[in-house]
Amino acid sequence: MQLENPYLDPLLAKEQVAASKFENVRTVLVVISSAGMVLDRESVRHKILATYSGAAVFFMTGSGGRLGPSAPKSVDLVIDLSAPGFRHKWFLALRLNSMARFTVGRDAGLFRARVYDRIYREGKRLTDVLVWERKVQREVFALAGIAFTPTSDVPADRAHEIALSLPPMARI
Repeated sequence: MQLENPYLDPLLAKEQVAASKFENVRTVLVVISSAGMVLDRESVRHKILATYSGAAVFFMTGSGGRLGPSAPKSVDLVIDLSAPGFRHKWFLALRLNSMARFTVGRDAGLFRARVYDRIYREGKRLTDVLVWERKVQREVFALAGIAFTPTSDVPADRAHEIALSLPPMARI
């Protein structure tokens, strides 16, 4: 019987994610999901740079449009967050696979399960789309070797308790 430890489980998960990291990645292309993004672009860029330091990060939409600077014709890693059932450009998965050394994504669309190097197969979708997207996008990033474990907890504000526990001030 394995007990869950709230302090050790994130560390073990981070080690497992680090084991799936790709080698020699200098350029990363992230395809944004039309269903919703849990993190903003700069947060995603920060998480990717924490894992693949010195990498150039580019973004594009599922319809093939660029967000920010345009990506080069060949990249090292493609992370496709496109959700199933949303508008995609025809044969986008084939084009992304031809321009990248490694491809990671969701099992959505025609060719992704056969074309991508690592695939996240989604189960039954939850009712709340953003909760579901948060779970799935973290799992896709984990397949790419990018960990989303929190580094520390924010302690509760104890200013009121501390002020009440201090002795009264002496009058001058």
